[in-house]
Amino acid sequence: MDRRRRSVITAGAALLGSQVGGIGAAEPGYRDGRSAVTRPEQLAMGAQRASGKYTCVRTMESNEGPYYYESSPLRSNITEGKKGLPLRLRVLVANAQQPGNTCSALPGAVVDVWQADADGMYSNVGTEFQHLDAVGQTFLRGHQLTDAAGYVEFETIVPGWEILAVRPPQTVVVARATHIHVRVFHERQVTTTQLYLPDEFLDELYANVDPYRTHRKQTAPGAPGEYERLRNTQDSAFLADQSRPMEIQRVSGGITAQATIGLVTLGSRGFKPLFR
Repeated sequence: MDRRRRSVITAGAALLGSQVGGIGAAEPGYRDGRSAVTRPEQLAMGAQRASGKYTCVRTMESNEGPYYYESSPLRSNITEGKKGLPLRLRVLVANAQQPGNTCSALPGAVVDVWQADADGMYSNVGTEFQHLDAVGQTFLRGHQLTDAAGYVEFETIVPGWEILAVRPPQTVVVARATHIHVRVFHERQVTTTQLYLPDEFLDELYANVDPYRTHRKQTAPGAPGEYERLRNTQDSAFLADQSRPMEIQRVSGGITAQATIGLVTLGSRGFKPLFR
């Protein structure tokens, strides 16, 4: 982990520790400008964990991709006005402890997310890799610290699929299925993964919903021809990581998706750390 990143996170944790604490630490009805998670919702989340609906094992490491930057803003709404189907992304960070796969909440972890817009374009990326010059921009990037329940929530949009042409020494076109990048920082540990949405949902989205349906085919800078959208089952990273799509819930005007990221933490009830 980069020393500068570690110092920023340490300082941020110290500065924000009194603010993120537990859900009950904020005024009733207030949580980052949105409604607070209610006690029944928290109990339901606990019941799901106890019933085994969450997979409480160490999250599979994945390639971070080419577009990660350390300058991610601290915020919950990362859309910056980008058009697309609204997505509420809920992330639960937990200790994946052995034996027994017990699942305890991990507060104070930094959850950093970044993704493409509905056209498959990333912020802070230039025209060498994509058609949009977005150098210096920050749309669809952000991080938060998990609360006492190990929980963060981002307001975003469903990403588009992406394509890029890697040139020297020869042009190689790389296409990706729809995904969201996540890095979780806790103490000396960093876990990187990618989150996916169900193919059936995306097939429907690209068939019927703007602006997605106008981007079923794309071109890559410096490469000839058009390329078809990839599904999860055609994506090499999805297959290599043995990933599974997040479960989604349709809500008015958008969808909700939830992911659990499990890692064994330093000093976690006597268990050895995974990273030294």
